[in-house]
Amino acid sequence: MTTSTITTAKIIVIGGTGETGQRILNYLKQTYPELLLTCASRQNTSKLQDIPFVSIDINNAQQSIALLKDYDLAILAIGPMERLQASPHKLCLEAGIDCIDINDSASASKAILALHEAAQQKQCSIYTGMGLAPGITTLMLMQLAEQKRSKNAVYRSRLYMGAAYGGGKTSPYSMLANFSKKITVFQQGKSQTIATPWKKAPYKFHFFGQEKPLAMIPYGTPEVISLSNERYDQQAAPINTLDSRFHIQFFPMGMAKAIAAFNPSEKTINFLANKFYNSGQSIKNKPKADPDTYINIFPDNAPEQGLMLQGSISSYDLTALMTCAVTDCWLNNCLIEKNGVYSVEFLSTTTRNNLAKALNTRGITWQEADTKKLQAENNYFGWLESNTHQVQTLRHYGKNWYTVAKQHPRMAYLQKHFLFQSEVWQTLTKQLNILQLTKFIINMLIRWQQHGKQLAQYAAKSNEWKKLTKDLSMFTSGYSLLRETIGQQLAYSYYRKMFLETGDMEMQWLWPQATAFALLENPAQAVYQYWLAFLESYQQWGLLNFTQTKLADGSYHVHINQCIYAEVFTKLDCPELANLVREMEHYAFTRIASKTNLMIDWQQKDNGETAVNLTIPTATLCQTLDKVSNG
Repeated sequence: MTTSTITTAKIIVIGGTGETGQRILNYLKQTYPELLLTCASRQNTSKLQDIPFVSIDINNAQQSIALLKDYDLAILAIGPMERLQASPHKLCLEAGIDCIDINDSASASKAILALHEAAQQKQCSIYTGMGLAPGITTLMLMQLAEQKRSKNAVYRSRLYMGAAYGGGKTSPYSMLANFSKKITVFQQGKSQTIATPWKKAPYKFHFFGQEKPLAMIPYGTPEVISLSNERYDQQAAPINTLDSRFHIQFFPMGMAKAIAAFNPSEKTINFLANKFYNSGQSIKNKPKADPDTYINIFPDNAPEQGLMLQGSISSYDLTALMTCAVTDCWLNNCLIEKNGVYSVEFLSTTTRNNLAKALNTRGITWQEADTKKLQAENNYFGWLESNTHQVQTLRHYGKNWYTVAKQHPRMAYLQKHFLFQSEVWQTLTKQLNILQLTKFIINMLIRWQQHGKQLAQYAAKSNEWKKLTKDLSMFTSGYSLLRETIGQQLAYSYYRKMFLETGDMEMQWLWPQATAFALLENPAQAVYQYWLAFLESYQQWGLLNFTQTKLADGSYHVHINQCIYAEVFTKLDCPELANLVREMEHYAFTRIASKTNLMIDWQQKDNGETAVNLTIPTATLCQTLDKVSNG
């Protein structure tokens, strides 16, 4: 499909005012500014003022069909699908247009797949289950199955969703549909209805970076319906058993079991769905509400031999981005299968690869579940970004450690983990007995308070400064006592290693991964602009000063001085720590630039002073400076 065709295609998003629908519209508008998009729902609650809205009531078939005939593609972000079943798809067939849905209901999937012959007769295409699960999970599953990673063709799917996003109004219906005494699963090569295996092993799963294994709730995924369908090619991608389970933060398995035992009526389900929605809106503001989503798909009982996806991104964003990837392929004629109903399982390897590539361009990738590699890289927060449209939309743009809205809830746990694994802690526990170690900790707390009092003039500036001085006085109290215990040479060596490793972990949450910058129009420009915005936030806050100068050879020189970190460390009699923060930032800057052609010459001086020479394409550097100077 040519560019002119893309910009003249008309797409309507039904359910466009919902959590996922709004994201789909926003992402498509970013990618295709000229695309003719329409938001459709019963009531206009859309926050996207630049996208036209039309009212639609799918219960009024005649009116809906007349409306849909004016479009080329309908994206069905509507729910709850347990109740709608295939009714919106039938409207699209009657209107003679293609549609893409984000269905996650097994019962609806059966009804939708049954429309295959009707869709062929109408010469329309229905792409169903194109969200997170099924959708992304299915692409991962099919990759493993095609590679025949399980000798017995047994695969397991584990999904974790943090509570930081609250959720949409129809989402609880899908969740409640899985709370039943019996569940439909795919076992021994066929669909079977069995007693729900609540605590049948392996029902717990330990996601990488989480503090402990979590109880997983079994669910009947729509993939069960597709795998048991005669259209599925078991020879190409053999799957004998699929075990699917999920965990929603703050939602205990015991509650799911209680609801299943109660066997609620439709009226009660409506009541519970409303309660869950309101509870989600409240819980998302809790300090421990997790922003992360995890997917692990693996053969047999071997997670390390499977695939994983992880990042600070909502399940709604992942669902929307999968839908957008399918739309990308539809617009660019990369969906080989047409005229019929297709879930991911019924697509060819070529089409699935096209979808994976489209997801990749939108920042969504999965990788081998090599947790040892991630641990060695200090990457405990994954690699996904919710929006890789432009540098300003990347995570924490223009923010620093003390001005981000909310610290990651797992940060405190990981900081303790790094401390207890460090040579600092190992040395102390070897050299000191329990009584001496207790005394060391007590003395550290006393000195922490003393050092804090010495920084009262800084702390009085603002709440952010108060947090800063609390952290710095903690560093110096612990380090100075360690120095007195084992001597400066060893103390500095061990403390520096711990500080930089912990800082690397922290910066991998504060700053995006290098892959996110590599997806932008000019990666080198984006990295430089991101770093300048970071320095600007520090300078506005009074934490340092920096200047930038264009050199005769076309490169740029950035000079950083008057660093408060260095000033405070010296004031508290730990001058040897003065350059540690800058050293940590150097490593992080090099990391995010690693997939670009940005050349960094970092010259560290004393007291946090740094001279940095940068070489990037001249034509784009001027644009970078203009963007930063314009805010």
